[in-house]
Amino acid sequence: MGTELSNVKSFYKGQTIYREGQSGSTAFLIKKGTVNVYRTQNNKKQILVRLGPGEIFGEMGALAGAPRSDNAEAAEFAEIMILTQQFLKNLLAQCPKTIQRLLALTTRRLREADARASGVPAPGHGNTFLSVCRLLEMAHRNHTQTPTIEAKKDPHHALGLRRSEFTRICKEVLLVSQLEIDRVLEQLASLKIIEVSSRQMDKAFAEKFIKLADPKTFLQVAANLQRELKDREADSCALEYFDIHDLAKEVESTPEILYKKISQGEFPESLFFFDQKNTLAWAQGKGPEFFKTVKRRKKRIEELEDVNDVVHVDKNTLKEVLAKLGYYKIGVLLAVAGDEARQRILGVLAKKIAKIVEEEAANRPEPDEGEAWDVQEELIGMIKGSKGVQEA
Repeated sequence: MGTELSNVKSFYKGQTIYREGQSGSTAFLIKKGTVNVYRTQNNKKQILVRLGPGEIFGEMGALAGAPRSDNAEAAEFAEIMILTQQFLKNLLAQCPKTIQRLLALTTRRLREADARASGVPAPGHGNTFLSVCRLLEMAHRNHTQTPTIEAKKDPHHALGLRRSEFTRICKEVLLVSQLEIDRVLEQLASLKIIEVSSRQMDKAFAEKFIKLADPKTFLQVAANLQRELKDREADSCALEYFDIHDLAKEVESTPEILYKKISQGEFPESLFFFDQKNTLAWAQGKGPEFFKTVKRRKKRIEELEDVNDVVHVDKNTLKEVLAKLGYYKIGVLLAVAGDEARQRILGVLAKKIAKIVEEEAANRPEPDEGEAWDVQEELIGMIKGSKGVQEA
């Protein structure tokens, strides 16, 4: 397939780069010349798009392991760089915004060209379903193959993929909406094809994690399910929106109570959507610094409830209380604390002690929920006691 120069190959005019239906594990970057991406219908070649220097094609094969859905040939003499799956993965990790935008633009261009050539709308839920599943399988495989040293740096690595990170990549690479991703994941979870767990990261945010129930058969099961979905009629729904005041009336509550429940993470993320144009205009007016920090209301000692509230406790008091609790109970607290509370706890300990406690907590099984609450109640009780505040 052409003359190889390192990872750059030369193709002459009319020479095939890949054919529809071939397995795909690489993408291509044009260094010189032009390339035609086309499909054959009724024995006629229909060009979807002509690409030039600096453009990427064939990326879905590398990112999702999907068979080629079209053909590519050199429109003239071309020099093309071969991009392996690992190479793309490294680029995504090192420079995600730049690379993902490039891939997103390329994918959108090919989809639009495909729709124009075939005279049918862009791929619907069936294709979205399988694309999300393929990306999920690849991401899960990469996650499970993380070197042990790197995995230990993430205290939640054993729980699986972070759902928030996976959905972000899906939206960037596959150009699908949050609604579509949620729909796919909910279908997989309802059929026990994936396992979704939740871990409270701080007072107002619970992170969800994804594991494949059976990684070896996942793609085959997903493909079978996709065929069933394809046989059904495409369903559509009109989304009706109302504001928090209307919701409060419907559930006989108040906006203030609903806001508190939202801040506590009691509302599912799938209910939150923003008007893109107006929200972005508002965000631009606020400036980037507005979104980097949260103004926290300082809690009084008597208002403390759980381990995440240690951020409101002075260092000397917290240090004194932790010394009385002992290593084991500190490890339990670290296991259930959000990131900010974890850093607060480790920050008041001596460096050597902090390292020992953190390593023990990482290697210890997840604590029983009842035990975790007991230790948190003991912590808060000791803090209040040291400040002379009586328990309610």
